[in-house]
Amino acid sequence: MALLLTLISGLFFLIGIIVYKFIKHKKELTIGAMGCAFVVIIGLIALDLIPELIEIKKWYSIIFVVIGLVFLVLIDKLIPHHHHNHKENDEDTHEHQEHLEHIGFITILALLLHNMVEGMALYSVSVNNLESGILMCLGIGLHNLPFGFQIANYSNKTSNKLATLLLVVSGLIGGLIIYSFGSISEFVTGIIIALTLGMILYILFFELLQEVWNNIKHNATFCGIIIGILILVLINLI
Repeated sequence: MALLLTLISGLFFLIGIIVYKFIKHKKELTIGAMGCAFVVIIGLIALDLIPELIEIKKWYSIIFVVIGLVFLVLIDKLIPHHHHNHKENDEDTHEHQEHLEHIGFITILALLLHNMVEGMALYSVSVNNLESGILMCLGIGLHNLPFGFQIANYSNKTSNKLATLLLVVSGLIGGLIIYSFGSISEFVTGIIIALTLGMILYILFFELLQEVWNNIKHNATFCGIIIGILILVLINLI
């Protein structure tokens, strides 16, 4: 079940790509997914990861939380920030299309490492607590969904298609790495949970918070937040 969750978390990239190809209201879909992920990740942090670290009662866990956060800061430096601020008719130029394809390929490569590490963390958390694993899978998946929308813009080249396929299974690869070592000690589990908390804190405060705040008056944000709350309620009732 833990390995299945790592695969599902990566499939959200593919779901995002497929949905983006067919849906008309692309902007609203992305905004709603961000709002939903924001709420689900807050629930994951407050209801699962922090309580688990408190239960471990190791002061050095804070160090690994910081390491996890810094790790994503470094990964983020590899991901170009493309805000779609183009000149008029810029989208029609060959240079612009090549620029998008380049950004897409670099983004996918950076996310590969990111999602592989998340897959390792997700597998470790799921083995110890399936409910926490499901919640974490949803949090990761809903965060991956908007990236799927973004990747859909430039995943047509053969090289990008192959990289996208690797990205989809990268979480499973991370889970298999941990699985191959068999059971892991409580010490290692604590480190992975701390690293996970650091990474998710980065996603929450440096990625999702800004997106939600910029679109706080948009109806799609409100709908996404409501859906996120319902997800938290349902998960905690299981």
